[in-house]
Amino acid sequence: MPADSHPQQPRYAIQKARGKGWSTLEVGDALPQAEARFRLMVSVNPKAFFRLIQLDYNPDSDAPGTEFNWKLLQLHDPRQAGHTPRVAGAGKTPSPQPEKGAAGHASRTVRGGPAGAHGRRGGERVRLPWLTYGLVIMLGLAVGALAYLLHAAPPAP
Repeated sequence: MPADSHPQQPRYAIQKARGKGWSTLEVGDALPQAEARFRLMVSVNPKAFFRLIQLDYNPDSDAPGTEFNWKLLQLHDPRQAGHTPRVAGAGKTPSPQPEKGAAGHASRTVRGGPAGAHGRRGGERVRLPWLTYGLVIMLGLAVGALAYLLHAAPPAP
């Protein structure tokens, strides 16, 4: 284990939950600036999961400066209205994953309720473009017949 004569300062990253993982939006060197940017991002998109983490360089890494240990500083969970807890402790903190139906109540009311027994909803009829389908089929048949007549007929003597 090589001894580092000048240890690196910790950095601070703001991450947003995307799918089953986290996407890093910003990395900064100053904690007050990172906290201010974190609050700004939460105020811009309060329905998203955000976290502010501290990145410490891993001195035991084979490639110094490329591996980090991280510690959760703040977490914004939109399911807990406006509550941003501070978390103390080091190491890999388990990260909460957004639920699949996190925005479920709003979207269910907009859609109009669950589907019926046959997968249809009462008043939502959608007309199929039968005329367009018919025209495409007729055009395809005409092109196919023309190609057949031009290429399959024996040449005239």
